[in-house]
Amino acid sequence: MAVGLEVCCAVGGAGTPQPSTSPLGPWPSALRAQRPGTPLANNSLMGKQTVAATVAFLVLLGCSKQEAKQAKEEVQQTASNVAQKVEDAIDVAVPIGERDDPAALEKERFDEGWRGLEHFQQAKAGVPQGPPAPEVKVTFVANGKESFDGLDATKINNAPVVVPIKGDVAGPSVLKTQVYLDRLRFSVGALDGRWGRNSAIALWWFQRSRGINATEPGALDEPTFRALAAQAGAGPALVQYTITEEDTKGPFHDIPDDVYDQAKLDCLCYASLREKLAERFHTTEEFLEQLNPNMIIGEQQAGAKLWVPNVREPMTEDRPDIARVQVSIRGNTFNAFDAQGNLVFHAPTTLGSKYDPSPRETLEVKKITFDPHFHYQPKLFHEVPDDEPEANLNPGPNSPVGVVWVSLSKPHFGIHGTGTPDTIGYASSHGCVRLTNWDAQEVAHRLRPGVQIEFVDTRAGAQTASN
Repeated sequence: MAVGLEVCCAVGGAGTPQPSTSPLGPWPSALRAQRPGTPLANNSLMGKQTVAATVAFLVLLGCSKQEAKQAKEEVQQTASNVAQKVEDAIDVAVPIGERDDPAALEKERFDEGWRGLEHFQQAKAGVPQGPPAPEVKVTFVANGKESFDGLDATKINNAPVVVPIKGDVAGPSVLKTQVYLDRLRFSVGALDGRWGRNSAIALWWFQRSRGINATEPGALDEPTFRALAAQAGAGPALVQYTITEEDTKGPFHDIPDDVYDQAKLDCLCYASLREKLAERFHTTEEFLEQLNPNMIIGEQQAGAKLWVPNVREPMTEDRPDIARVQVSIRGNTFNAFDAQGNLVFHAPTTLGSKYDPSPRETLEVKKITFDPHFHYQPKLFHEVPDDEPEANLNPGPNSPVGVVWVSLSKPHFGIHGTGTPDTIGYASSHGCVRLTNWDAQEVAHRLRPGVQIEFVDTRAGAQTASN
């Protein structure tokens, strides 16, 4: 009778010397007489049983060695993963479960106090970069009405440019300006087609860096828009995007407010396809719906088309060209310069009110971590009792630190993303240097350890000046 065995690994070939003991202990008594070099018993039944037992034991021995090796490797890998997770866990006081006051954000949107800050007053005017841009054909309307009312995507793209743009206005000219600024890496945060502090500051730095003498810096005029359009490629403000399988596959999770409920989730992923697409195209969920009034975004399958802002492509590889960073605390601005002193990236930022160097402070980048784990420690939050339990949160775009953490040379302090991009550029009670996820992702790819981060326009400086 043949004996069937499923062999999972190789064993020693015929004639290979075998010891009388094995790594598992002494050979079984039924096998000691039958080990290689010992004549088999004459009893045929005993012989068949012994042969089967011998083969089975050899297989067991070989497999046990292999399994032991595999188990050891798995344990080492698990230990490595755990060690990396612990090493990458972020200890910092950032907003958790808080909701910003919409009325306060609306008020700050039109705060012009940034114009008088030292950082802005001392900024040196740049010079035009590269050869003159080719003339771009643009139709301008002086002092015209700016509005999205009754306009679809095609009409938005074809609308004339209204100048000047300043104050509380919304419409195609604002959107085009925001898109061109974004493409030139003067980020306005979340694009929504409405003017405000973030757009005015981004435009101010663009004008300053390009040596444009605007009649009213920070307001859109004809020379500034022509320069913007030419340098950004003069493309349409809106383009059609086809939803992919990758977009729709998720996973998507509703994110609870409670940190301990968040700790139960496998990832702090996007809550919906709508949120994922809004972040991919640097806008808000509400504005994305406004651009696509006949769609319920989130119910589409791969292959569906929708209109989106024509923003810059995401940076996915390291290009460490940033040599120095200045962060204006009261101006809510993040400016990055190359080794020649050129302004190569601007973004709005939000800094927690608990961080306030006096009068100014310079830190340096220590480490960059993508998709960080987050270690929640109540002792870092003054309003949370210290005896509450700690929690560990998995990575994801809705993590308290977003998709990236840039550790600085100050304990519990760094540059990071956020799950609430529409709040960036305004005040907050917690957090470090917060950027939108898309801006934080690019900054992380363009920084390297050792780069200095200088903090200016401090709140303490403002108090000193007022006394």
